[in-house]
Amino acid sequence: MTLPVALLQNSLRILLPAALYCFSAAPDTPALPPEIHQGLITTIDLVFKEDFPLAEAEAKRLIRKAPEHPAGYFCMAYVLDSWMALYQSDVKENEFYRYCDQAIEKGEKLLVRNSKDVWARFFIGGSDGYKGTYEARYERWITAFRYGWKGVSVLLDLKSEGCAIPDILSGIGCYNYWRSAMMKALWWMPGIEDKRQESIDLLQKVRREAIYTRSATTVNLIDILINEEAFGDALAVAEDGLRQYPESTVFLWGKARSLFGLKRYREAIAIFERLLAKVEQMTPDNHFNTTQYHYYLARSCLAEGDYDRAVQECSSIRKMTYDAAIKKRLDKVLGEVKSIQKDALEQKSKK
Repeated sequence: MTLPVALLQNSLRILLPAALYCFSAAPDTPALPPEIHQGLITTIDLVFKEDFPLAEAEAKRLIRKAPEHPAGYFCMAYVLDSWMALYQSDVKENEFYRYCDQAIEKGEKLLVRNSKDVWARFFIGGSDGYKGTYEARYERWITAFRYGWKGVSVLLDLKSEGCAIPDILSGIGCYNYWRSAMMKALWWMPGIEDKRQESIDLLQKVRREAIYTRSATTVNLIDILINEEAFGDALAVAEDGLRQYPESTVFLWGKARSLFGLKRYREAIAIFERLLAKVEQMTPDNHFNTTQYHYYLARSCLAEGDYDRAVQECSSIRKMTYDAAIKKRLDKVLGEVKSIQKDALEQKSKK
């Protein structure tokens, strides 16, 4: 989808003063060249407006303008990862890893010339961090935490050296939260300190102060707060994201799940229906997102006592066909669908 240029310009006018304030508040941290800074801001804005063709074109333009700087390659990796996250597809995986590796390579070359180049280190750490979040999406936990630790180590070093770039805290906060949240699963890593609340507080700070990772941190924070069952807080964060990007799938998804957690089922149903109508117009559709929306609709309708609708939503799921990889990722959901349908039929029979 493409939005008018005037809206994009208005968004940039809102974002740029905040970014420039961050730079002025951190005089010891050198600013990125204006053209790189502008390219990053524009690409991020386009990603959250889900205009991926324009976002990709902007990232490639940035590469052409600064081919020896890691920013453009990092930016392109971000666009590809965001597209794959939206569509829940891995078709661009090889391209994504290639751009991550190029960002790391370009950053390392800059460090040969200037070992104190904080932005080169930021993009190196961020690129490994992106690999980690990608692996986590597919629950490949060993490689996810290996890449994640490699990336966050760079960011922690920057933090310990007094680096004033607020964006470095995003990766640190996300890594520390999920590492803490998965303590029981990480039986081979004893003695892990619980940093969940500390990480949540840190990510709230990033949302206030970050230059480039503010919106991405908002998305991550919604998932974290839902995982903590802090549904009211998650709803507030999702609504904050929607104020800037009212059509954003990730923020609508966060709001719908938050409302579901709060047992505000009618409001949740309206958003799940909106998301379902949206995804049915998107290509490619591997039915991962479609299934999730039908699943939550079924659960919401069951809770509301609309048993016919709950059965209908379950039937819609059971008619779908999936490739093996998608079916494996949906295994738990598909198992629960049978129980939801059974419960709905039993409750209906008691009426």
